[in-house]
Formats: sequence, C-alpha cells, structure tokens
Amino acid sequence: MMRVNLKILGLPTLSKVTGKKELDVNFEGKTVNDLIDYIVRRYGRKAEEALLDGGGKLDITIQVLRNGREWITHDRLDTVLRDGDSIALMLMVAGG
Repeated sequence: MMRVNLKILGLPTLSKVTGKKELDVNFEGKTVNDLIDYIVRRYGRKAEEALLDGGGKLDITIQVLRNGREWITHDRLDTVLRDGDSIALMLMVAGG
C-alpha cells in the first residue's frame, strides 16, 4: 500500500468531488498513473471528467508536481512514487 499527500490546485470540480483540496491517499500501486487511476475509480465520473481527456489519458492541461520541485511530464507518468511523496495536480494556466 502506497501513501501520498495529494494537493489539488485550480481543479474545482475535483476538489469538490473529493471534498478537500489536500488529502492523504492510500492506494495499491506504484506510479503516477496508478494514483490517477485510483482517484478516478474512487471518486467516479466527475473525477474522470476533471482529470482525463476523451482518450482516457491525463488531460494535457493538468500538470503534476512531486515534492514541490520535480515536474512529472505526461510522457513520464509511469514514474515510480515513494511512500510519503507529495503530489500536486494543478491546472496549467496560460497568460502573460
């Protein structure tokens, strides 16, 4: 069983479904993809709509940050997490 601290930033639909913007998540799995799959299974269709694109992949507008300093790019979602990691899921905001 893996435990991570999940922070939800700029994703109001997801934080509404989970009831929090920050939560400790215990899940079976090892990777960022496993965590995302767990969230979708645990919280259902609204979480799926908030996180995934039409092809079932993490939406390109969502960024993943591990431990406040390592960006996990969409081609590295198979990155193995460590017990106790902090993962932030955040909506990418464009502007200038």
